[in-house]
Amino acid sequence: MIRGRGMSEVWELIKPLAVYYIGYYVIRMVVGTLLAGGGMSFLIEEGSSIVNGIAMVGGCGVLLPMISEEREKQGKERERQKREMPENGEIRTGRSVLRYPALVVYAAASVVFFNIVVSLSGLMEQSDLYRQTAARQYAVSLGMGLFLYAGISAVVEEVVFRFLLYNRLRRSGGREAFGIVASAFLFGVYHGNIVQGLYAFAIGLLIALVYVHFDNFLAPVLFHGVGNGVIFLSNMVPDVYDIVFAPVMFWIFGLITAAGSFILVREVRKKISAQ
Repeated sequence: MIRGRGMSEVWELIKPLAVYYIGYYVIRMVVGTLLAGGGMSFLIEEGSSIVNGIAMVGGCGVLLPMISEEREKQGKERERQKREMPENGEIRTGRSVLRYPALVVYAAASVVFFNIVVSLSGLMEQSDLYRQTAARQYAVSLGMGLFLYAGISAVVEEVVFRFLLYNRLRRSGGREAFGIVASAFLFGVYHGNIVQGLYAFAIGLLIALVYVHFDNFLAPVLFHGVGNGVIFLSNMVPDVYDIVFAPVMFWIFGLITAAGSFILVREVRKKISAQ
């Protein structure tokens, strides 16, 4: 377990997040300076979105050696699982239980449901930091926002928090549950304010469960991208907001979230116990 470990071992666990942060902020500063110096400061004023997108991709690029190392480790784990299985056994991926169309519906329902829950809590009105962050996020065009949040952000954050952090934490803690909860906690802290932090922690738990269940990196990226896209689109297009956040949808999305989460947890527990 992680208890009693030295700082060097803790560093190895969180290194992907720390290295990403450093790479992101350095690249963001350099690109922002170059754009301003080149007379293109208007690009920075677009909610800093273009600069943020470049910095996110660059920060993820810094992680390429870790990504390669993680792919190699996962390949060895799969080979070991195959050797340890009975002759008539097979690796369970969960694709027969939660197929991708169902995952899209589950993702959309979950993010809207938890957004409504957070909204009803009153935390949004009490957090100045959240309001400032939201104002920057929605200060972009519809197309740019979907590209950044449903595309770049979803892929980059899943690389950092699920593909790298979750797997490191899972191996360190000796069990899937530790990796799921710890990676979701760090995902919440990463968002930098109490409103998005609580929301990201809840969604981070679901995404990690999806990752374990599907055993496929595409699944968490799809969940994350759909979730970000639905929320951004709803806040940018009033007609979509009126439909998605209608009072009756709270109960519909709540039921879908509860049912989907129950199935997800049940299947993940089966998969873990079979290993």
